[in-house]
Amino acid sequence: MNSTTDILLFLAPALLLAAFTLILIRWFLNRELTHQRLSIRMEAQKQVIPQQLQAYERLTLLLERIAPESLVLREQRNNLTSLQFHSHLLKTIRHEFDHNLAMQVYINNSTWTLIIKAREELLKLINTSASTTKPDTPSILLGKKIIEEAGAEANYHIKKALETLKNDIQRLYL
Repeated sequence: MNSTTDILLFLAPALLLAAFTLILIRWFLNRELTHQRLSIRMEAQKQVIPQQLQAYERLTLLLERIAPESLVLREQRNNLTSLQFHSHLLKTIRHEFDHNLAMQVYINNSTWTLIIKAREELLKLINTSASTTKPDTPSILLGKKIIEEAGAEANYHIKKALETLKNDIQRLYL
């Protein structure tokens, strides 16, 4: 019995030391893992932030380019009929939008929804204006009609989306 007690007295400090060592190693490894995760996150932020800012810039430019007045004045062609101009405007909007579609991953979902709504209202404005213009009339008449009717919904939604983009930038980075 005496030898068993001696062995236990000898092993107890060794077991306590081993347990303490394991706890210390585990603490150190957790600390290192946390530090590595933080480093990876910081490195990712260095890459993501410029891309996110570029997304906000590109979507701002998209909204400015598809604003009714800007779109009509930039895309106006004197040699087109109203029907051809209508088709050209829809194609231009689709192209502008598709070119910037991937930018949605860098912005807030509610902001992206406002951009979609702005595009939908613009398409509705163009289609409504085209439906009240004879297909063979000069494109300038359709352009004029779009600009005249743009004051309501389409411009409101574009301005609302632009305002939200600006607010998001200020909230995130300023």
